[in-house]
Amino acid sequence: MMKKGSKIYSIVHRKCPRCHEGDLFIDRNPYHLKKLGEMPENCPVCGQSFSPEPGFYFGASYVSYGITIAIMVPIFVLNYLILKIPFDTLLFSIIGLIVLLAPIIYILSRSIWINFFVSYEEGAGKTLPNTEGTPSA
Repeated sequence: MMKKGSKIYSIVHRKCPRCHEGDLFIDRNPYHLKKLGEMPENCPVCGQSFSPEPGFYFGASYVSYGITIAIMVPIFVLNYLILKIPFDTLLFSIIGLIVLLAPIIYILSRSIWINFFVSYEEGAGKTLPNTEGTPSA
């Protein structure tokens, strides 16, 4: 069972890596392609910036590549070497599978990437930081 406070919890549930309460993505359905990858500027619960610097998510492409390879290699080994499925059939099947999983891989890679750099802070979601620059009363 995943517990709040773990990186896995934040990644799987696509929650803010700092408070584990706010959603990382505006639309929780990765197959709404018009809104795929749209993220709020900051966490609506704790105020954590979801885009700390320009080009921040460029590194997520490396994570995406790793996830894709982790899916493709075992499928290839199982089907081609063990079950002896013809190579061309297997190739088109794997490409089709990766295309179908692309939105999920995309959001997972972004979620994993931000979790590399932002750590969980217990209680971070209890008070939204003052972003106005003025003291709160």
